[in-house]
Amino acid sequence: MSAEKLILCLEKLQKLHESLFVLGAEKTEALKKQDIGQLQKIVRDEQAHIRAIGALEQERETLAKALTGGNGTLSDCIAAATGEARSRLETLRGSLIGITRKLKEQNELNQMLLYHSLQFTQFMLDLIYPKNEPATYGPPSGQKAAAAMPRFDSRA
Repeated sequence: MSAEKLILCLEKLQKLHESLFVLGAEKTEALKKQDIGQLQKIVRDEQAHIRAIGALEQERETLAKALTGGNGTLSDCIAAATGEARSRLETLRGSLIGITRKLKEQNELNQMLLYHSLQFTQFMLDLIYPKNEPATYGPPSGQKAAAAMPRFDSRA
């Protein structure tokens, strides 16, 4: 089997990952601006990208297994390819590694922004709706004073 189909599949994967990275950067801006509508749209687009990446990954795995006759890793495909196909596969592997690393960093940033936003929201809610605790001493709430302390039996 020719490595050309695998190369085309990897190029599509790379484009989808780059597009997903752009969406991640847009999500960062939406989080900074607290634009919930834009954030929802971005999340829907991300889910569509992830489904497409999953389908392409299955296709890549099938093509790689057919090319190598083995487990189908990209390293095995590079070893099985010759000439121009080998150099193109090495280039694609490097670019896919780079874009996935950038995508991971972008997602970590977005996760941190979401976490801090939720912490701020919880802080503001605690300021608006404080927990009222009694300012006086007394038995624990829900118990009467007589039930809190046992009576002394004078017949003993």
